[in-house]
Amino acid sequence: MLILVFLFPLPIFAAGSLLGLITHAVRRLREGGRPRLASPFPLAMGAILTACGAGMFRTWARYEYAYSFRPRHLCANYTDYHGEPERETTIPLSVVCDGVELVPAWVNPTFFGLLAFAAVTMTAAVVIGVRRAAAP
Repeated sequence: MLILVFLFPLPIFAAGSLLGLITHAVRRLREGGRPRLASPFPLAMGAILTACGAGMFRTWARYEYAYSFRPRHLCANYTDYHGEPERETTIPLSVVCDGVELVPAWVNPTFFGLLAFAAVTMTAAVVIGVRRAAAP
């Protein structure tokens, strides 16, 4: 139940940041200019959108590959093994049943890649914003 409290706002934040990007682009086009992607606002909205996407992707992957009310059933669903998982970790997401990794190899790199992209984009937004504020 507690996880739903933290994950429920992710689609709302994602929709809000996407709406912010769209309104920024429309406003810039109405002013006669092109949308500038190298300005702090679109970079920050893109970072928020990417971070929310990473959170939603992680939640989907957790419930798709590594969640069951009965862990014994989780192993039985994907392998012929009818026992408890040998190893289960949340970060990186991993479930091993009878020596077989249940989580596909692309899940963790995708999640961490999205997080890294969000961090780099937010850092760029902050740096550009500070430089613009310091410029005369």
